[in-house]
Amino acid sequence: MYHLIMKLLVFSDSHKNVERMEFAVRKENPDAIIHLGDNIADAIELQSKVPEAVIYMIAGNCDMTSTGKRELLLSLENVNILLTHGHQYSVKTGLSKLALKAVDLSVNLVLYGHTHNAEVQTLHGVTLMNPGQLERNDSYSIASYGIVEIEDSKFNCEIVYFDF
Repeated sequence: MYHLIMKLLVFSDSHKNVERMEFAVRKENPDAIIHLGDNIADAIELQSKVPEAVIYMIAGNCDMTSTGKRELLLSLENVNILLTHGHQYSVKTGLSKLALKAVDLSVNLVLYGHTHNAEVQTLHGVTLMNPGQLERNDSYSIASYGIVEIEDSKFNCEIVYFDF
């Protein structure tokens, strides 16, 4: 029996690195793109460059003038997902507050940003993934994005690092 796999491409903290996002879209050929804020304008620009793409986007702490949503709940292939930038949950000091919010919302997966540190971990039975950030500088030397593949109500998260 053939099962469809849904592929999500996840970005956060793009900070004007639209070219890197566009490169990743062409490389990964996702079913949907998620942008977790900090330069939501980059997601809007990406939408104009790849108009056929389905893009879910939220605003981050650097998007204060944006009228975009600050959080979004998605249900994709029977997986409940919370999209948040994370600053409102103090993710730089720990993920417990965010994980407990996910439990309250009956969410299986949380996609968040803000810390610029790529990671996948499970806390309170919830998987939390931060795709990292798209810039390369002295503080954050490796640019990255995330991939979530969903099949039969199960999901797998992966961090992909740019090699340039």
